[in-house]
This record gives sequence, C-alpha cells and structure tokens, in this order.
Amino acid sequence: MLTKYLTISYLKNLFFIFIALLLFFVGLDYVLNVKNLPNSANLQTLYIMYKSFYAADLLLPISIIFAMIATKIQLIRSNELVAIYSLGYSKKEVLKPLFFTSLFIVLLSIFLHTTPFSYAYQNAENIRKYGVISNSTTNLFFKYNDSYIFFKKLFPIQKKANDIRIFEVSNQRLKKIIKAKEANFINNSWKIKNATIIENLNQKIDIKKNQNLTLLKGFKPKILDSVYEGKTSFSIVDALYAIKLLKEQKIDIKKIKAALYAQIFYPLFAPFLMIIIFYFVPITQRVFSLTLFSFGAIIFTLFIWGLFFTLMRLSFVGVLAPEISTILPILLLAIIASIFYKKF
Repeated sequence: MLTKYLTISYLKNLFFIFIALLLFFVGLDYVLNVKNLPNSANLQTLYIMYKSFYAADLLLPISIIFAMIATKIQLIRSNELVAIYSLGYSKKEVLKPLFFTSLFIVLLSIFLHTTPFSYAYQNAENIRKYGVISNSTTNLFFKYNDSYIFFKKLFPIQKKANDIRIFEVSNQRLKKIIKAKEANFINNSWKIKNATIIENLNQKIDIKKNQNLTLLKGFKPKILDSVYEGKTSFSIVDALYAIKLLKEQKIDIKKIKAALYAQIFYPLFAPFLMIIIFYFVPITQRVFSLTLFSFGAIIFTLFIWGLFFTLMRLSFVGVLAPEISTILPILLLAIIASIFYKKF
C-alpha cells in the first residue's frame, strides 16, 4: 500500500511539474522565434511539436528530481512522513518507489532515442531556418574505401541524392569515374540507375552508359547528413551503425560517441542525484526550514544539471573525450549515491 501511495503521489507531482516546465520552455521559444517561422499554420504546429519533444528530453531529468522534492515536502507538511516512519518503515523503503519509478521513466526516455524522436531538434531548426522539415544538404564530399564520392544534393527524408560523382583511386591513380543524375537509398544500399562509367584502362579510356549499380552499403542518408555536416543529432541505432561504418573508413568518431553516450548515460544522473538529495530531506518541518531546504535542493539540482549539460556540450565540440565528460561523471555520481544509500 505504501509503495502504491508514494508512486501515485510522485507521478502526480512529476506530471504537473513536467508539463509546467515544458509549456514555459516551448512558449518562451515560440514567442522569441515566431517572426522567423513560416506563415504556414501546419509548419508552425510541427515546429511546436518538435520543440516540445526536444524540451521534454531536456527537462525530464530535472523534472524527475523536482517531483521527488515536491513529494517529500508534501509528506512533511501533512506530517505523513513522520507517521510512515512511526509505523516502522525505513528511509530505504520510502525511497525505493520513487527511485525505481524515476529509473523506469529514464529508461523509457532512453528507449525513445532509438526512434526518430532523436531528430526533433534538427527538424525544428530546419522549419525555423528553411521553412521545411528536412532541408537538402549540398556539396557533400566523403571517402568510402578507395573511392571519393560527391553528392551535389542529398535529401535525407526522401532518401535520394542528385548529381553523383564517384572517383575510384588505386595506387594514387584515378581508375574510374562514375557519373549519375540520381541515386536512391533502397534496401540499405544506394541504387544508381543510368550511370555513366569512365574507366582508365592502360592509357585507354573506356566509356559505358546506362549502367545500374549498387554502392555504399549501410551509408544511410541520415548518417551522411549528420556525420559529414558536423551535426550531433543521432538516434542510438544510427549512432551505433555510424560508429561501425566510420571505424572501417578510419574516420574520427568522437562526436558520434559523444552523442551516443549523452543519450544513454546523461539521463541517468537524475535517479542517482535523487538518492543524494533524499539523504538530506528533514523528517519534519520542526527540525529544518522547508523553504530553505527546497531552495537549496533546487539550486543544487540546477547546478548539477548545468554542469552535466556543459560537459556534454564540450564533448560534442571535441574539447573533452566523451568517456571523460559523460561516462566518468555519471559513474562518480552513482558511487556517491551508493555511499549515501548505505548510510540510510
């Protein structure tokens, strides 16, 4: 009964706090950017929706902690916390429903990053800057094995590219040039129709036209768009795929690892920080000022949240290794939380 009661109380507070922060963030963003948005009502609605997804991802961790603080204050003000302890329940038994509920929500948010949910911010920015959900990437040039590929235009959503040039090199010598007007990403590979192949054969040029080719297996449009344009928007699935592909091409993968670690490990700071703050929660308002405690807990939460967010951004720009800026702080926080938990 206690577990059910505490879980329901916590979820109610989480819902109201999360919605309040979400509306404030999205509302403020809309007011600041409404002049830059297209006049289309549909696009403005999509912009608000994508910004809401991005804000939800950003604000969920601190909402989880604020909800715990609000729940504890509610229990203290009504003297329910004293009554619970008087019945023989321990601090661990009071903490467990809140901790496991928050952990489940965090794991659910991590799972969402395996879906196109991860590209919400990028889609919102495309609407604001270009008036479309997905803009085309122009003049894309990259290396694949012994070939150099040029896409004049890449359309990630449509999964196609225009004006393709492929230069195959062997022993620092241009061996083959492939030209085509269009390529489409089908069945995990790029299909090129009506290509012109210009091949250099022992000082003799051989030209073949109307050739159908299948190339660049696994190079998804979203991976090409994000990696070679320097973006940090990846779903977990695409990030893992990109790491595997780019390792084979001996291309730096620090940014991709930073994005992957941020999506998997960054949200976990909320449940661990909850344990630390819970340790200092007073039993009754007669022992300690609830106003002072609430203020201190909120400021401490915002400080830790800002610190983790800053470290995450530093790894995106390559200043810090993602293992140091993301995994190590979460690991240290988990160790500190386990120490406090043992002291209960």
